[in-house]
Amino acid sequence: MSIRRSAKIMLPLGVLLVVAAAVMRFYVVPSVSKLPSDLDVTNHYEGTGTLLDAAALQAGDAAHAVNSNVPVTLDRHTYVSGTHGDTAIVHDDFTVNAPGGISLPTNHTYAIDRKTMDAAAAPTGIEVEAHRGLTIGLPISPNPDTGYQLYDFATGTTVPMKYTGNSTVAGREVLDYLVESAGNLQDKAILAALPPTLPKAQLAGMAPLLPADLQAKLGAAAEALPDPVPLKYTVTSKFGLAADKALGTPVNGTLAMTIIANVDIAGKPVAIMPVMALDTKLTHDSIAQAADTAASTSRLLTIAAIAVPVVMAILGLALLVIGVMRRRPHSSHTPEHSDQSSVTTTTAN
Repeated sequence: MSIRRSAKIMLPLGVLLVVAAAVMRFYVVPSVSKLPSDLDVTNHYEGTGTLLDAAALQAGDAAHAVNSNVPVTLDRHTYVSGTHGDTAIVHDDFTVNAPGGISLPTNHTYAIDRKTMDAAAAPTGIEVEAHRGLTIGLPISPNPDTGYQLYDFATGTTVPMKYTGNSTVAGREVLDYLVESAGNLQDKAILAALPPTLPKAQLAGMAPLLPADLQAKLGAAAEALPDPVPLKYTVTSKFGLAADKALGTPVNGTLAMTIIANVDIAGKPVAIMPVMALDTKLTHDSIAQAADTAASTSRLLTIAAIAVPVVMAILGLALLVIGVMRRRPHSSHTPEHSDQSSVTTTTAN
């Protein structure tokens, strides 16, 4: 192959590689740097809890109506069922498990922006839970100066996420956040598992288990209370989140929640007793799995965002330089011919 012919191949190939590097860096990488369409992860929490035994309560067995400090586990299954452009339909399912075969599920479906991880408009025909704020994690490359907010499914409200600093979990740099919320219990699944009313006789039977001041309040208001007595529930929650500094995905976390049964006395809610209290943290195995996944995903993104475009650009530029050099005409060194002057022949006379 001639030098000039090889230059004709190298120049367009060099241009193609440079353009491909730019496309890879500025178009392909941003398109994959978002919530994946095949997300499917289950995290496990463990700890202790206080749980209402509804059957015992309905039977009038006040002494066994509440099981305190029992071992509990919390399974959180998060997965994407479909994507519509930059909108993902995400399912976030929680199930509390306790001794005696107790299982309390609460399932939530959200429309989430795959880049910002905030709420998105649901596609036509798909029913999701209305919400504002983050739900399953932070966006890629989270900024600690950003005032992120978290949607609390228990109260149906959006609360600020307090950034508390950086730390390291299982070899991954993380951003630590603390979230606290309080309000009326709005979660339909949890409410369905709790009694909406309590017969006055059962409430009176529970009086010996209550503090003295509360017994006095109930005693004074007993005649005015309807039968059955309506119950209202309030909930306080405290979430701890360690989000991967590069990906924004949860690497470690804690979840504490307390639900209180309240009775309306003289127009004011009076707390009777906790009917569910959880104090849990992510298991060691779930932390290790989350850290491993974050590490492998981060490596792939680094390769795609930096290594591959840089190598392609260098090869492209090298081909362009070589191609240009080969296209230059070679200078021919021919002997210089001086103009011949007329030779005057002198004839000797």
